[in-house]
Amino acid sequence: MRACSRTIDRPLLILGLEGEDVALLMVIFGVPAILFAPVIPLVCFFIAWPGLVMFKRGKPEGYVLHWLYKAGLPFKGLLPPGARHVFAPYTAHEMRIE
Repeated sequence: MRACSRTIDRPLLILGLEGEDVALLMVIFGVPAILFAPVIPLVCFFIAWPGLVMFKRGKPEGYVLHWLYKAGLPFKGLLPPGARHVFAPYTAHEMRIE
C-alpha cells in the first residue's frame, strides 16, 4: 500500500498568498496604476505583498475576506456586517438585536 500525499487539500499559493488575496492586491493597487502614474502604486504593491504574507501567517484560508467583512465591508449576498440578526420561524419579519 502506498502512502497518500498530504498536500491534496493544500490551497494553491502564489508566492505565499492565495488567489483571492492576489486579486485584492491587484484591485487596490492596479486601479490607481491605470488611472495615474504606475510607479508609486507598483512600489506600494511590492511593499504590501510581504506585509500581507506576514499578516496571514498562521491564519486559515480566506482569512483576509473574513477580516474585511468583520471590519465592516459589505459583500453582496451576505447579511450586512456588524448587525446581529435573528430569523425566527414563527414571525413574518426579521428581528434586529442591538
